[in-house]
Amino acid sequence: MERMSAAQIPAFHLRSRDGAAEENLVLAGIWRRAWIAANRRATVIEPITHWLRRVQTEFVPPADVVLAEREGQVLAFMVLLARREYVAQLFVEPHLRNQGLGQALLDEASVRMPFGWKLHVATSNTAAQRFYERYGLERGAVDRHPSSGRERVAYHWYPTSPPRQSRRIG
Repeated sequence: MERMSAAQIPAFHLRSRDGAAEENLVLAGIWRRAWIAANRRATVIEPITHWLRRVQTEFVPPADVVLAEREGQVLAFMVLLARREYVAQLFVEPHLRNQGLGQALLDEASVRMPFGWKLHVATSNTAAQRFYERYGLERGAVDRHPSSGRERVAYHWYPTSPPRQSRRIG
């Protein structure tokens, strides 16, 4: 398969999730595939029903879910808890990484939370850590996730200049 140049890749846009039931399964699938890609040594991989249940219970108000999509297909998503200035989740289809999707979602977080925000990532997810550091996030403290007990590291975004304008939300 021949790789497309950035100029050949069709544009994507961001939109807030409408909460349709069929979107739940799409988000669960992206989340599961991205989790598997980041945890290649995992000996237990939860079935899709686990991820679907989490989407149905965690991706509800006050959480705001932002989707990156192209031609009606969801490619990536981010879950914001704006009152807490927190990016709770950010996942990109593994085969679509390095196309600007994660950057566009973080840009949107900076627009929606202009005074700063933070996120956590598993310490074992070194690819995500490199991405966040390239984006310019400041590495913070290491702790353990309150429910899973997995070690994680905090990353912070502080505004040093006005946030870049994001792609249109429709």
